[in-house]
Amino acid sequence: MNLRQKIAVILTDILLIAEICISMYLSSQEAPENLTPMFIKSFALMCVPTLVIAKITIKRLRSPEPFPVTAHTDAVPFKK
Repeated sequence: MNLRQKIAVILTDILLIAEICISMYLSSQEAPENLTPMFIKSFALMCVPTLVIAKITIKRLRSPEPFPVTAHTDAVPFKK
């Protein structure tokens, strides 16, 4: 994992923590018996898109794969 991917993971973690806090705040504004369903509903609506975008971003920030070196058995040796 390269540095840009690590930064994307850290930002995703920070966003998820903020989404938990926002979900708790929003669900606490409702009646106490609706706290859990409201939390799950609001957190899922924020969490799923964040994780999908993070997965796409981390995949796009991958370092390019080096080309594999293959040996040719029928190659002519270099002569001086």
